[in-house]
Amino acid sequence: MEIRCFFLSPLRSCCYIMAESFEKGAKAVVIDPGDLHLDPVFEFVDNTGLQVVANWNTHAHFDHIIGVDVLRDRYGIPAWVHEADAPVWAKAHVAHEQFLGASAPAVAKPDQYMHDGDTLTLGTETFTVWHTPGHSPGSVCLVGNEIVFSGDTLFAGTIGRTDLEGSSPEDMRQSLARILDWHDDLMIYPGHGVPTKMAVERQNNRFLREIASRFS
Repeated sequence: MEIRCFFLSPLRSCCYIMAESFEKGAKAVVIDPGDLHLDPVFEFVDNTGLQVVANWNTHAHFDHIIGVDVLRDRYGIPAWVHEADAPVWAKAHVAHEQFLGASAPAVAKPDQYMHDGDTLTLGTETFTVWHTPGHSPGSVCLVGNEIVFSGDTLFAGTIGRTDLEGSSPEDMRQSLARILDWHDDLMIYPGHGVPTKMAVERQNNRFLREIASRFS
């Protein structure tokens, strides 16, 4: 798989293009289109000649899904999110205005809902949906054999906020305890910031270390 990250919106959210390859005609998915202005994404797709087939979303906060309809209008693709984040999705445009002071249209309903244990595929790569609530009720991590898109559950050196509407510190603790099962070689692509490896986070991320010590 090939992965390209675009930092979008004033919140510098990570929007990913993942493709079988960056060759013309290769199938690709877009993960977390968090801005209404997706020109860098579209330019990259046009220049490489990729075939965008789906939009996967790690959660429904505005800085990750506000551009979903722009993406769907361009490519006619289905948008996926965990069902528990449907209410968050419905209010994304309201949150956009509250946080950024700029209006945005409401995002049309998702086309498909994810559930824990579901699998999503791109080419020969399969991703398992891990429901990891805490940052939002429907936060998920998309876990492949070698890579994981962790959304705002896990970042390099830290974790997602749990002081927002719909967040839950206790749910986050349980989600972090669960992802301790990830193998050390997993490359983690988070919803903000730079990629990291599970081995690094297991050793250096104080939140994971606290959870590990509690459950040891």
